[in-house]
Amino acid sequence: MRRIVHIGAVVATTAAVIPALAAFNPAQAPAPADPDGGGSTTAPLIVEEITPKSIGRSSTIRITGQVTNTTGSALRDVSVRFSYETYAFTERSELDAFSSGEGAQPDVEAAEVELGGPLEPGESADYTLRADASDLALSSWGVYPAAVQAFDGSGDGIGAERTFLPYRSGDGAPASVQIAWVWPLMDRPQRADEDTFLDNSLVQSLGPEGRLGRLLTAGAQSDEVSLEPEAPAEEASPSPSTAESPSGSPSASAGEAGGSAGGAEDSTDGTGSDVPVTWAVDPGLLADIERLTSPYRVTDDPQAVAEAAAGRGTSGGDAAATTSEEASPDARIWLEQARAALADGSVVSTPYASADIAALLRHGLSEDADAAVSLGRETVERVLERPADDTVALPRGGLMNTATREFYQRQGAGTFLLRDDAMPAQSWVEHTPTAQAPLSLGKGEEGTALVADSSLTDVVSRNASDPGEAALAQQRFAAETAMIAGEDTDTKRTVVAYPTSGWNPGAEYAAGMLEASGSLPWLEPVDLSEVEPSGPDAGEEREKLTYPKRGTRAELGKDYLSEIKDLRGRVRLFNSILVDGEDPFRPAVLRLESAAWRHDLDLARPARVLVEQAVERDMDKVRILPTEPVTLASATGTIGILIANDLDNHTVRVNLSLLSENPERLSIGNYEDAIEIGPGRKTTVYVELSTRVNGRTMIQMNLHNLSGEPISEEQVLAVNATGMGSQALVISGIGALVLVVALTPRALRKWARNRARRDSAAGAASAGGGEEPDEPDEPDEPDEPGDDGEASAGGPGVQDNDDGSTSPAPTGFNADSASSAHTAEDEDEDDDESGPGNTPAGR
Repeated sequence: MRRIVHIGAVVATTAAVIPALAAFNPAQAPAPADPDGGGSTTAPLIVEEITPKSIGRSSTIRITGQVTNTTGSALRDVSVRFSYETYAFTERSELDAFSSGEGAQPDVEAAEVELGGPLEPGESADYTLRADASDLALSSWGVYPAAVQAFDGSGDGIGAERTFLPYRSGDGAPASVQIAWVWPLMDRPQRADEDTFLDNSLVQSLGPEGRLGRLLTAGAQSDEVSLEPEAPAEEASPSPSTAESPSGSPSASAGEAGGSAGGAEDSTDGTGSDVPVTWAVDPGLLADIERLTSPYRVTDDPQAVAEAAAGRGTSGGDAAATTSEEASPDARIWLEQARAALADGSVVSTPYASADIAALLRHGLSEDADAAVSLGRETVERVLERPADDTVALPRGGLMNTATREFYQRQGAGTFLLRDDAMPAQSWVEHTPTAQAPLSLGKGEEGTALVADSSLTDVVSRNASDPGEAALAQQRFAAETAMIAGEDTDTKRTVVAYPTSGWNPGAEYAAGMLEASGSLPWLEPVDLSEVEPSGPDAGEEREKLTYPKRGTRAELGKDYLSEIKDLRGRVRLFNSILVDGEDPFRPAVLRLESAAWRHDLDLARPARVLVEQAVERDMDKVRILPTEPVTLASATGTIGILIANDLDNHTVRVNLSLLSENPERLSIGNYEDAIEIGPGRKTTVYVELSTRVNGRTMIQMNLHNLSGEPISEEQVLAVNATGMGSQALVISGIGALVLVVALTPRALRKWARNRARRDSAAGAASAGGGEEPDEPDEPDEPDEPGDDGEASAGGPGVQDNDDGSTSPAPTGFNADSASSAHTAEDEDEDDDESGPGNTPAGR
């Protein structure tokens, strides 16, 4: 049944039905039920498609969708009704109020359909509503409230959805408004160090149904760009604009084709050509995707890493548990398709990993800000095989203070993409100002600000991926842009459609908005690079560049960046031993400085810990290999100290320092202290040692950079000196031999003289017939040959007789005097021997 209520009955009908229709406020709609207990949250009423998006006088409105019984009992005599109001909205703010449920539901019925048979709990039924625009009695151009409502047989509401009817015929049709699309390909940093991902969500995002996959294919607007697996030659790959959404509903383009049979007036709605888009890319994201094209690792539990580090008060010490993953084919396909889709379009980029430039400049990290821009440019050109437009800057959140503006200006930017919080409309302006405005760059220079409208940003940034959301979101986009176009202004204006960086639209919604931009008669799509300043008076409708307090509060804080500074100190120390000025951890540090962490510090901490661990691991790969204690078996010797560089890709240059704990005992000679070692190589440094005293001495061994800073843990080498014992024996033996050689001639001479005296005395005694007196013993002389070695029984003054008896000494013999006389003689002889005349040469 279809019933048309004309304008004359509107007032009376409204008074009667408002109380009954209050239940259709979306906030009061029946809560989704789960009759099967499976956890589903199916809405009771879904609007899957509304065509056309704007209606003319001869249009036929077609609305399709689904009703589901979310209650616990059967629903009978279910009907679905399409209603509208005959008065148009007058201000943009009324769209928000209507969408949020303020005011009564539209009550002028345009069409109604009854569903056949009862709906059992959990059961669904499709519906289709049709109405001729000529029967709606709309007389002027504008946007009208509309609603789709479902009832049961008793008149109780089952569900309701509010929407909009943009009417493009009648009086007051406005001039078109230019629309420039900025299409974001951005995400938070995915990696900690170069090889370790925080999770595997990026891989899931790159497939045909993933967030980045949908954004790429929808923005490309080309059948040649597809992430689907290669189809057989006879099968054509589906177009992103006609492919089914994740919910299985057809895309907006198919709906437009089915609903544009209302005459030639509708030919401009739903047949738009490709719409220019400016791709806004994060180079850090491109690098992350590129890394997925080879084997990588995924952290098993990032939060456990952070908790372990917090428990130790350090970077955690132990390496995080990771899982090895094979290269992702989805990443390879996505990059291939991205290069094709972005080859000829406009491309602008953020700094690497969307670094928080405002925070870096505020906290003295301007070098990192410079590095983020330069690395970002290099990455875009390497991965996409084309450069980005360096003249356009994308400040984070569309906000920019003076220091940030001056920074981007030094980097070559003259155009700045902002949100309207940065340059809001003047209080007296009652319409939406044009996006472009002059921006003073100081010293007489002038740039251009392109200001995205915040309300339009909110509209286009909707998720709209759940069933039934895409059609309603597209209608809201059409209504929002129609209201902008319908504002009373005499100037040509431009609006910038710039979704947020984390935009996650359904494929149907994203493709439908681009199609609508090219088909809605009040929109004129243009490339962002074609938006020209509107003259010297264009900036009068906007306030000067401002940086709201919320911008400062949102920046990465001092405490967080202090931790990054400490990490940068370790990175700088590691870099100081690398040749050729390499900085392998620069991308990782910049990822930690991303503005994405402003609202996700819980994940930023484990990312920082993982980078710290990676730096320490690489530092430990340049080391002195442990050495067993050395035994030095002589006073001097040479030892070899082995130094390893286990880094895979970097040549290092280090200084070796050695220090004896007791230089008086063990001294260190000359050695080569400056060493260069190639990747994966080892080298031996030979060191001369000398020792003076036996014993154990420790040598402290350290590696430093060329500035003398230690770069590794100190190693200790024990040196045992044992050579001095053998030397002492040798020296003593040599000394004894010298003494023997020196004393032997003297002893022989004494023996010869004593023998001569005895022989002389014996001869004299034989000649005189007297008895031979005994010679007194000389302690230093050896016994006479033939002497039996026994001592004489007599004492001094007693002589031996021939018969063996003893008799007193001869008269006048004094033993003491004899002894004294002999001693004196010996001393004279000794003096003679020691005198110059008794040297060998003298003799």
